[in-house]
Amino acid sequence: MSTFTVCIVGCGAVADWHADRGYAELGNLVRLAAVCDTRPERAEALARRYDARPFTRFEDVLADPSIQGIDLCVPHHLHAPLALQALEAGKHVLVEKPIATTVEDAERMVSLAERHGLTLCVSEQYPFSPPFRRAREMIQAGEIGRIVTLRTHRVGYLEGIWLRDGWRQNAAIAGGGMLLDQGCHYTSIARMMAGEIEAVAAFTSNTRSDWVGDDTATLILRFRSGVIGEALYCWSTRTPHVGAECYVYGERGHLRINSGAPSLILYRPDLPGGQQIIMAEPQPMTVFARIIEDWVLAAQGQRAPTMPGREGLADLRVVMAAYRSARSGRVEPVDG
Repeated sequence: MSTFTVCIVGCGAVADWHADRGYAELGNLVRLAAVCDTRPERAEALARRYDARPFTRFEDVLADPSIQGIDLCVPHHLHAPLALQALEAGKHVLVEKPIATTVEDAERMVSLAERHGLTLCVSEQYPFSPPFRRAREMIQAGEIGRIVTLRTHRVGYLEGIWLRDGWRQNAAIAGGGMLLDQGCHYTSIARMMAGEIEAVAAFTSNTRSDWVGDDTATLILRFRSGVIGEALYCWSTRTPHVGAECYVYGERGHLRINSGAPSLILYRPDLPGGQQIIMAEPQPMTVFARIIEDWVLAAQGQRAPTMPGREGLADLRVVMAAYRSARSGRVEPVDG
């Protein structure tokens, strides 16, 4: 199988993660052949590190027949328009979460990829994260019994490099606030553990003077199985950062999963001391290599993708239902 050639589009902080923790780990499977950014200095800096070609015009990237895949690391509002252009040009696409800023755009992306026989994947790390994958296996094996409820949360204060370019803290540009940015992450986790979500009740708020849109949200989730759960998102408290936290409560015990250490703990009355550390190490950041590898192998026809566009669309439907609920004050169904 020949080396798969990729262009990263958007040379910000996330692009560095994809390059340094993804492409650098994958050897001959895939080559970062090009990078593209409207700011020449950023494109040239990343290109030098990987002996890649720098571009400043997306149209020039799409016109290059040697580039097989497009890795979109651009602001949210650019996901759909750039992905649609890339798919029309016959390129496979890996897009950062959220897949798009509207359900309609995401549906167009999925439909176009399927119509052209191209691989569209979403760069969502938790389906590839060892503690979250192990937790799902334990749930399916009955280690905590039937799920009763679950909770996810992401709490902290977003600052630094993540606000460098100004788009993330402006919902008018980004297509939404923290709920859009982080809601797809945690919806993905919740769906991994308890299945599909059928309805959402949500409240959002804004407390930061430097933020346009929601910086805090709380959701009540009703799953098709009858399980109910909750999610809390907040980027406006200067407290020690708490991210990628999930608690799944069953009839026999519960699991705590997170990206820190220990990353997976089983709590059950019959265990010595009432608990067992299943995985002690934190979530490895090399999970980005697994995301890219999965996309490339799917594009080469070697496997079905773990995180195809339809999965990203399913996560987005839940987030959009939450936004509708926050506006209407009612429980809203998850369409589709």
